[in-house]
Amino acid sequence: MNYFKNILFFLACLIGLTDSAQAQDERFTASANPQSVGVGDQLQVTFTLNANGRNFRAPQFQDFNVLMGPSQSTQMQVINGSVSQTLSFTYILQAIKEGTFKIGSAEIYAGANKLVSNPITVVVTKAVQPQQKSGSNQGNADNDKTYEGKNVFIVAHVDKTTPYLGEGIYVTYKLYTKVTLLNYSIDKLPALSGFWSQDIQLPQQLDFQNENYDGVNYKAAEIKKLILFPQRSGTLSVDPMEGEVVARVQTKRQKSNDPYDPFANDPFFNNPFFNNNVQDIKLKIKSDPIRLTVRNLPAGAPTDFSGAVGKFGYDVTLDKKVTKSNEPVTLRIRISGKGNLKLIEAPKIQLPPDFETYDPKENVSVNATAGGVTGSKTFEYLIIPRHSGTFKIPITPFSFFDLEKKKYEVLNASDLTLTVERGNESSATIVNGVNQSDVQLLGKDIRFIKTKDPNFNGPYSPIYGSLSFYTAVSIPFLFLFGLLLVRRRQQEEDANVGLVKSKRANKVAMKRLSAAKQYLATNKKNEFLDEMFKALWGFIGDKLRIPVSELSKENVSTGLQNQNVPEPMIQQFIDTIDSCEFARFSGSAADSNNELYQKGIDIISKLENTIR
Repeated sequence: MNYFKNILFFLACLIGLTDSAQAQDERFTASANPQSVGVGDQLQVTFTLNANGRNFRAPQFQDFNVLMGPSQSTQMQVINGSVSQTLSFTYILQAIKEGTFKIGSAEIYAGANKLVSNPITVVVTKAVQPQQKSGSNQGNADNDKTYEGKNVFIVAHVDKTTPYLGEGIYVTYKLYTKVTLLNYSIDKLPALSGFWSQDIQLPQQLDFQNENYDGVNYKAAEIKKLILFPQRSGTLSVDPMEGEVVARVQTKRQKSNDPYDPFANDPFFNNPFFNNNVQDIKLKIKSDPIRLTVRNLPAGAPTDFSGAVGKFGYDVTLDKKVTKSNEPVTLRIRISGKGNLKLIEAPKIQLPPDFETYDPKENVSVNATAGGVTGSKTFEYLIIPRHSGTFKIPITPFSFFDLEKKKYEVLNASDLTLTVERGNESSATIVNGVNQSDVQLLGKDIRFIKTKDPNFNGPYSPIYGSLSFYTAVSIPFLFLFGLLLVRRRQQEEDANVGLVKSKRANKVAMKRLSAAKQYLATNKKNEFLDEMFKALWGFIGDKLRIPVSELSKENVSTGLQNQNVPEPMIQQFIDTIDSCEFARFSGSAADSNNELYQKGIDIISKLENTIR
């Protein structure tokens, strides 16, 4: 009997301990260490929750540079049978200006409760001047040196600095580094005032190669490449490119005065091979501006020269050599080769007086590579001969400046002959999509005069009181009533746009997944990942009626929880999104593309059956 009493007493104590642990207040606090720093100094901001949490949202750090974070850590303790958990989010900030600044509150969910941390006040004073260190502290002086400029930097390379007006020059922006880079971004692209530019496509993943620059070995990768065509002569400038990198650098072990630590000051153990002390720092990088002296083209240009620079071919054709009057004919001029193709203007043509013409339609097909801009530009003139006969169409020569020969070249084309047979000259062809506003109708400006007397008399019957009268009177009222019904229905549909989008979410997602499957079959990885990304985000946004501007993992998680979606299913959707993002931006994926496709179909089908 006493044995069963002891068991019941133990269970009661255990339940009491559990209730005590659950009744523990959930606290979400923020702290800064230190709370007073100098300009350029660093401080650590930590947000701590004494429970398990989710959907953490940090405040804005607009008055500081974020060097690192958030770094998440979890600690658990068991004291006298009571289990406690601590969740922390840590940021490393750098002060950038003097003053007293307030860091706002962070947010997090613990269970069904939304918790808000306390705001923090940080005082930033003037920068502290570094003092000469001596003795054991001298060894840390190297850790305070900036890595910007000597270990990570951008260089703009140009193939020539004195180009001709209209000549293409190659500009390559390279990222050089001697340390490990975790991430990089371009914050400001160079302004290109006075240039027409053409980007050269580069791989999404940076390809670092060993390169010697100014006698020092670096890892270098091209981050942007383009061709510039100067549009005016004189001195032109290309502004710097600005970016940011996150670099992982090693720090030296601190020297020690402890006589019982004989290895602390040994240079052998300060060797990077044994040193695991690293720090992730955020650095601003900026290239130097580019100065170019653009030369005018030589004198003696042909009268019909319009600024083409490069190496070109010239071809002029008619789509048919025999036609009928008032029927349209297409005159096609094709200029192909290498150079500033997109800047070439439409050649002028000389047509017989009774030919009608319209503004040309332009079609450009170019390919920009390391070898230059190559391709073609086609001008199509729509012409309409108004009378029959045999006509010669003289072709204006095309001239360009040949960069290889350093002289002007003139290309001539043979005159074209067009035979126009007699057609239906009493009517003109109506041409769609032309720019000329007036199209003449020849042969219809004179009508024959009627020679017979007209008969104005006819049978008379009163319309008032007839069926036609009442029908005509009632039609406006019926029409107005119909408009009111249509308007009311449109208002109801507009009010339920979110409901309509929610109902169509699965259909739209499956259509995008079908397109993704086609890209997968043709091994178009980038297009496949884009369609997968659109299918997942588009489906969940329409299903939960979340605007595109507010789509985020946190909002989606909250929306799915409000729809009573199980937590494992929410996590499966977030994991699928993360796999797509990782594959898009890293060039590789934890799952194969086929597995990723199946995961997308699976989670969309589950959510469609769960969310109503």
